[in-house]
Amino acid sequence: MLSHASLDVYRFAVSRPGWTAEEASEALGYTSRVIDAAIAELTSRCLLLKQAADCPSYTAVSPEVALAELVDPDERALLELRGRINARRREMAALTPAYAEARKRLAADSSVEVVEDQEKVQRVLIEYGRSATDRVLIARPGQGANADIHEDSVQKDLDLLRSGVRRQTLYHSSTRDHVPTRKAVETITEAGGQFRTLPYMPLRTLIFDEKVAVVARQLHPGDMAGLVVRDPNLIRIFSLLFEFAWGLAEPFLTESPGREELTSTQRSVLTALAAGHSDEAIARRVGISVRTCRRHIAWMLEELGAESRFQAGIKAHKAGWI
Repeated sequence: MLSHASLDVYRFAVSRPGWTAEEASEALGYTSRVIDAAIAELTSRCLLLKQAADCPSYTAVSPEVALAELVDPDERALLELRGRINARRREMAALTPAYAEARKRLAADSSVEVVEDQEKVQRVLIEYGRSATDRVLIARPGQGANADIHEDSVQKDLDLLRSGVRRQTLYHSSTRDHVPTRKAVETITEAGGQFRTLPYMPLRTLIFDEKVAVVARQLHPGDMAGLVVRDPNLIRIFSLLFEFAWGLAEPFLTESPGREELTSTQRSVLTALAAGHSDEAIARRVGISVRTCRRHIAWMLEELGAESRFQAGIKAHKAGWI
């Protein structure tokens, strides 16, 4: 916006063609410094025009003429930009049939595609996730993701559920104690998502509509490659394995279990405890932190009324816990 002094100088200029800075200063009561600043501001907006290079007098220019002078270069640049964008769109649109045909040939020629690059794996997951129409099955071993990653994925999952796609996810039992994961599960469960947990999760797997499966290769701990499986027979096997694991799994959102309602994690901890393993070995075996492991052990000792780990093992057998 123009300054107050610039507005006064412009009004003065409209009513006094051919005026000078000294005349404006005397008529408006502004110092020469303020008048010069106002002239510079109005000139930069093409609202003032110096009558001649060697003449100190100025003439006001109408706002419409000044606007045309200011925006014409921008409008020309905008038209050129739109032209380049449309050219790129036409170029990309011409490639779409070739891409679709190549994907069809790939599906027909290759039952298993190895995708080495992690970013490409993510693009594949996004592509098939968006195209799902019936059901998505997910098995996620390991620790839960951080809150930032969950925030980004929750909205995608909610959109998937609103479109009528069913979503079933298997998590490792340790994620029940992971706050960001638990909050994400609560939100998605309210929208119709289903979550269960298992104490052992050997393989990261995603199955889309029983048409495509993406499975972690895991040749070594740092291997981030994925196997894109399109063979219907292999996908059927993975789906059956998932359904079998789902039947053994327990609901993610459960209250603390009673004496007859041990979770799979607690049963695994108790079995390892009865076998005489240390807290560290049990935590490593079950895939939870040592602190979480000790909390489970303390709870079970209290529930069983046991004074030692050996006694807890005996009482757990008598109670039918293991």
